[in-house]
Amino acid sequence: MTYSRLDDAVVLAVLSTLMSMIMIGLGFLHRPRLATLLWSLMFLTITLSAYGTVVANAGDLHVLADASAGFALGAPVLVWSGLRADRQKRSLPWLGPLLGVVAATTYALTAGAEVHTLAFSLLYLLSATFAALSVVELLRREERSGGRLLPLMVASAALPLIAVASVIAAVVTLESQNTTPALPDLKAIGLLAYLTCAIVTLLFLARSPDAGGTDEPVDPFPVVAADKLARAREAAEGGWTLLAVSLDDTESLRVAGGEVAFRRILARFGANVRSSFPADADIGADGTHGYLVLISRPDGVIRDCLRDLLERVSTVTPDQPLAVEFSTSIGWARTADCGYDIATLTAAARQAMERAQRAGGHRWERALPVR
Repeated sequence: MTYSRLDDAVVLAVLSTLMSMIMIGLGFLHRPRLATLLWSLMFLTITLSAYGTVVANAGDLHVLADASAGFALGAPVLVWSGLRADRQKRSLPWLGPLLGVVAATTYALTAGAEVHTLAFSLLYLLSATFAALSVVELLRREERSGGRLLPLMVASAALPLIAVASVIAAVVTLESQNTTPALPDLKAIGLLAYLTCAIVTLLFLARSPDAGGTDEPVDPFPVVAADKLARAREAAEGGWTLLAVSLDDTESLRVAGGEVAFRRILARFGANVRSSFPADADIGADGTHGYLVLISRPDGVIRDCLRDLLERVSTVTPDQPLAVEFSTSIGWARTADCGYDIATLTAAARQAMERAQRAGGHRWERALPVR
C-alpha cells in the first residue's frame, strides 16, 4: 500500500506504535507465551513498515517505500499463527516474517515495471487469505466472549474482499495501460481498520483467563483417570463409569445475561456438579461449560447422583444471575460397554450427552456399546 501524503504515514506510525506498546505491556508482559509474542510482533511489523514509509516519503526513496509496504503483508499471517498457538495447534510462526520479506523484495524489485501494482495486489491477496483463515480459527474457539471476537472477525473477513477488488483493479489498469488506478487505495484504509479491530480482540484474548496458554495450570484429570482405568483393567474391576456433563443452551444464556452473569452461571453449575457426586469421584473440566466425571459405583447409586444433579441445576435460587430454570445433559459410558481406554470412554460419553441435548436436554443418555 502507498500513501499519497506524508501525514498519512505519520498517522499510521503513531497509531501502530501506541498499539504495539499496549499489546506488549498489557498483553505479552501480562501473560508471556507464543500467542501473545506473535501478536506483539504483528503490531511491531506494522510499526516498522509505517516508519519505513515515513522515512521513504520524507526522502523521496521509492524503493524503501515499496519494501516497507510489502513488509506489512506478514501481519495477518502473524495473527493467524497466534490464534493457532493459542489453541495449542501447529502455528508455523516463521511464515509471517517469510511472507513479509518475500513481499518486500518482490515489491521493491518490480518498482517501475508495468506489473508493479498487480504483483503487490496478488501478494496482498495471499496475505488476506490468512486473514480469512483467522476467521476460521476464531469460529473454532469454544468461547464466543460476548461478541469481543467479532471486531477481528469482521475486519479479517473484509480484507479478502478488498484484496480481490484490488487484483481486479490492477488487471483492469494493466490491460488499459492507464496510469490512473481503477480504484482508490483501499488497502491502506483496510489496514487501519484491521489494526483497530485487532487490538480489541487480541488484547482481550491475551488477558482472558479462558484463553489457552502455557502459563495456565494443566488439568490433571486425563492423567489421573487414565491411570485409574488402567489399574482397574489389570485388576479386572468392573463398575467404572465416565460421565460427560454439559450445561444446556450456553449461547442463549450468554446473550441473555452477558459475560459477567454467564461466568456466575458457570461457577454455580460447577459447584452443583461437584456437590452431586461422592468425594472419591474424579471430576475434570470438559471445554468451557462441561465436566467429565469418573466414578466407580453401582448403576443405582449413579442414577441417584444424576437425579440430584438435575434437581440442583434446575432449582431457581434468589441469588442466581437469571431467574430461569437451567438444564444439563449427561452422557453415561460404562467400561462394561466401552472398555477402559479413556479416549474411547470420553468420546462415547460425549456422543451420548449430545444425544441427550438433541432429545431436549435435562436428561441422561447411555452410551452405545463399542464393538
